[in-house]
Parts: sequence; C-alpha cells; structure tokens
Amino acid sequence: MLLMTGVAFLVIAVKLVSIQGINSRVYLASGGSEWEQTVILPGERGAILDRNGYELAMSIPQTTIYADPRQVADPAGEAAKLAPVLSLPAATLQQEMTGRTTFVYLARTVPDAEAKRVAALHLAGVYSLSEPKRFYPAGQLAAPLLGTVGVDDTGLSGLEYEYNTVLTGRNGKEVAQIDPRGQLVPGGVQAYEAPVPGQDLVLTLDEPLQYQAEQALAQALVAANAKRGIALLMDTKTGDILADAELSIPQTGIPQTPALPISIPSPTGGPQVQPVESPTATSLTDVYEPGSVNKLITISASLQQGVIQPSDVFTIPNTYQVSNGVFHDAESHATEHWTVTDILANSSNVGTIQIAQRLGRTQLMRYIASYGLGAETALRFPGESAGLLPTYWSGTSIATVPIGQGIAVTAIQMLAAYNTIANGGVYVPPRLVNATIDSRGQEHVIPFGPSHRVVSETVAHEMTSMLNEVVRVGTGTAANLDPYTVAGKTGTAQVPAPNGGYFNGRFVASFGGYAPSEKPQITGMVVVDDTADYGAAASAPTFARIVRAALQELDIPPMPKEPPAPGVPLATTASATGAGEVAGAPLPGLDAPVSGSSATAAAPPPATSPTTAASGSGSGGSPASGPTVPSTPYVTPTTSTGVYPSPSSSTSG
Repeated sequence: MLLMTGVAFLVIAVKLVSIQGINSRVYLASGGSEWEQTVILPGERGAILDRNGYELAMSIPQTTIYADPRQVADPAGEAAKLAPVLSLPAATLQQEMTGRTTFVYLARTVPDAEAKRVAALHLAGVYSLSEPKRFYPAGQLAAPLLGTVGVDDTGLSGLEYEYNTVLTGRNGKEVAQIDPRGQLVPGGVQAYEAPVPGQDLVLTLDEPLQYQAEQALAQALVAANAKRGIALLMDTKTGDILADAELSIPQTGIPQTPALPISIPSPTGGPQVQPVESPTATSLTDVYEPGSVNKLITISASLQQGVIQPSDVFTIPNTYQVSNGVFHDAESHATEHWTVTDILANSSNVGTIQIAQRLGRTQLMRYIASYGLGAETALRFPGESAGLLPTYWSGTSIATVPIGQGIAVTAIQMLAAYNTIANGGVYVPPRLVNATIDSRGQEHVIPFGPSHRVVSETVAHEMTSMLNEVVRVGTGTAANLDPYTVAGKTGTAQVPAPNGGYFNGRFVASFGGYAPSEKPQITGMVVVDDTADYGAAASAPTFARIVRAALQELDIPPMPKEPPAPGVPLATTASATGAGEVAGAPLPGLDAPVSGSSATAAAPPPATSPTTAASGSGSGGSPASGPTVPSTPYVTPTTSTGVYPSPSSSTSG
C-alpha cells in the first residue's frame, strides 16, 4: 500500500511539473482564450493637407461591428435582428456568426446612428470597436491625384498608394478579461499598447486654385464639346504643382457624380453635360503627341546651338518637301519671308522644319532629353509614363519630330519644359509633396530635386520675347491678361483613329505659358482633348482664367513692361494675321473669369473664327487637311504603355 501510494504521488508530481512547468504556456494560452479578449486598436492613417494646411483627406474613427461566434447563443435570431439595422442579408450574418473562429467582422465603419441601434439590441457575442474611415472634406477635388483607400485602410491608388507606408499608422492592442457572458470585467485590462498614428502628408497643391482650375477646365470641356482635359499650374521658381485638374466627360448611360456643377451655353443645344473626375491622374499617366507646343524646344535648341538668330529671315513657301513627305501650314498662303519671331507667332510648320534642318537630329534629340521628355519626372507617381521617343528615324523624322509629331509626352513633362524657359533656362523638377508631419507634430521638409541648365539665360530671354508676341498678336491672343504680360504658345493636333490615321475635325487643343513674363511666377499648361476647336479658342482662354486666378490668389502684381530682348524683332500685325495663322476668339462661356475671381478677363484683339484661321501649324487655327501633311496629330493611349499610330509621310505637320 505504501509503495502504491508513493507511485500515485509520483505520477501526480510528474503531471504537475508538466502542467505548471514544461507545458505551462500551452495551458495558460488555452485558459486565456476563455477569459481574455485581445482587441486590435488601429493606428489612425495620416491626413493629406494642401500647402495651406487645408485637409484634402483625413481619417475619422467610426464604429465597426464584429462578433465572437463562440458566444452567440442564437445565430439565426440575432442575425434576424441585425439584418434590418445593418442593411445586410440575414443569411449572410447567420453564416458569419456560426463559423469556427473567435472574431468575425459583421459591418465595417458604420454610421453612428446604426452603431447606436446595434448597441441597443444587447446581443450576446456581438461587439463594436473603433476603426478609422477615410474621408475627403473637399469632396472629389483632386481625386485622381489623391487616389483611394481600401476598407483595411490601405492605399490603393494615387498618392494614397505611393505614400502608403508614410501615411499608415502602427496598430496597438488591448488584452482584457471577460466574464462567462462575454462582458468586459471592470479593471480587467491585462495589457495595453497604444496605437501610433501615421504621418501627415503636406502637398504643394493650393485648394482654392485647384477648385478654380477644375471649374475653368470643366467649362472648357463643355464649351468645346471635348471628351477630357487637363489644367496645370506650377510655381515657376520651385517647381511646386499648385493645381492639377483632370476631368472627363462620362460615357452615356453610366451615372457618375459630377466634379462640380457647370452651367454655360451648350455648344450642341442639348442637355447640359457635367464633367467628372478622371479615373487616373492623366497628366502623369497618359501620353500624347504634343503638336506645336513642342516648337518651343526646337527653336530654343537652335538658338542655343547658334544655328539661327531671332532676326534671321526664312522663305516660307506654301508647301515644303522633306524626303517623301510634303508639309504645309494650316492654310494655303503665298510665299512669305518671316523672321524666327514670325515663325513662332504664326506657328509655322514649314518655318520650324527649316530651322530643325539646321539644328540636326543629334542635337534635337539631345535637347528633347534635356527638357525632360522621354523620362519619368522626379514625382515617381504610380503608373507614371516616361513618354515615347522615336526608336526609328525615317527620312521625314527631321520634319515631324520638331513640330511635335512622332513623339509622345505627358502634360507634366510639357509643363516642366515651358517652366524651364520661364525659369531662365534652368530645368526645375516638378514637385508635389512639400513635407511630412510625424506623430509628434514635427515637420520634415522633402528636399528639392536637382535642377540643371538646358539653355542660357540669354536664349530664355529671347524665347520669352518671342512667346510674348504669340500672345500679343499671334495665335495666342485669347491668353491675353492685360495688364499682365503673358508668354505662351498654342497647340492643336489631330486625334488618332483606332485603325490608323487620324480623325478629320477632331483635335487636342493645348496652351503652355507663364506670367508675368517680365518676372515669371506662374507657369501653366492646359490640354483640351478630342474637340472640334483649337488651342486659340479652347485652351488659351482657359489658361488665362486659371492663371489670372492664381496671380490674384498669390497677390502677384503686374510688372513694368520691358522691351524685347536685344536682337529679337517684334511680330507685326501684318505678319501675324496676314497670310499666317490667326487666333480664334474664346468659345462662348470662356470669356469671363472663373467664379471667386474679381478680375475681368481682358478682351482679346478682334480675330476671325477658327474656321477661317490662316496659316500655322494648327496651333491656333484650323489644321491643314487634304492629301498632303496636316497639322500635328495627337495621341492619347488608354494607358502609359499604349501604342500610338506611327507617323507616315502623308500625316505630319
């Protein structure tokens, strides 16, 4: 008996050692699962602010309903009570509450009213926790840039995706005791780890300017009966993007929330169409053939290389043959004798091609790269395109590339190119994020990217004088902002057909420029895509509207007028509006300032309608048509990797 008793005690002792020593953690975990509950405390996602501190995106705690199926006594009955409150099928809720798990979401981030109704039901095993939900106080403003956030507070697109690791907070947790009925035991918190919020992101965008840019662009799309458009504003010195409006016209039959209400005379006389935010940041992700705005690069490069002087006179015939291609301006004209200023003011294809032949292929491509074309910007935006440069150089390439055909760019790239001239010949990388603010409230400024000189200050000054003439008497008179002086250039290109070639009568209208031209502060680019109108009529007045608003918002005064750069002749009224291309008047609805601006838009000089515009590249007047080479075509692939039609010898300009 003593021996048996000793063996029994030995067995018990071994078992106790096993339970309380060797396998203690297993038994503690098993017991803890019965009387402890771990609740994840989400770290709040950082806000996205504009340059003035206005919140464009923010996270607000909302109530999430969850269940512990082990504690749900009557899944069918509780599901029937929850279904009408949460607007969910009772069968789905019942299935969730009968699973073999200790935690299941029933409804994420529900409104406060619904959360209170759920709490009033006092259902066993049904609980709530606080979880952040993303809100956009400015509505859809700048939505393509900001992007979206998923239900798990993870960035899915745009800046929300690019800076997800910066914005995402670190979760905390709370381990508490619960009684047999599943209720928290007062004072029974076993462990607590506080959540850490994510960092705030401070953008360079200016919320009021962003709104005014979207309003002006929406009006332009309606007035021009266009399909989509882009309007950009940049701080000339810093490269900060102050506004990036990207809108499109929704497809028929697909209901979408309008970007903002627009009411102007409809060009078709039908119901008022309402533009919506584009699905992606097209200014960075979509490419197109730039057309005549690209002549800025060709002419400035030629001046820098010394192959031309602003006062050089070129003989401009009605047609001009290069290899097996015949090129001409927008309208037939007698042989002209134009200076470089006249060529730019008239946006002459023939004159620009002659200049490019002096420059040569190697130097042209070198300057195209130096201006930032063919490479992603410093923004490194998700899905950003580097653009497309020609991989094959045909006999007509020396004619097509200089006038903006056979290459594809993003709107941001062309904005940066014009900003290079505005900034005295120095390329400044675009900038969209100014700083981050950590959980302690300390600001960390994002360093500026490296800049580089493209052309000399002298050449930039000469280009500014000639671009002034484009707006004063040339194709860009609708961009006039008197008493401010504007330097800029129009562009019009044909829209490619899906099976090759280009649509007749459908264009992309653009305008790039800066103001005040004596001391540039604001650089802008407007692209109105797939319209029957031209840069002079659709984009130039839209540029004037958003730039005037920016000049007023930033309290930038007009500058004393300066004489043209030494050696730069002015464009005369005869040379700018005679045989050459003439500017079209602003479209109805685009000849007044945007709301919120007290300025009165300056009336442009009298001009003929676009349908009677004379010669040029198609930048402000009607692109050429017929069997010979028309105006520069324009391409907008659906993605940055899309394929655009190859230029042929019969479609160039």
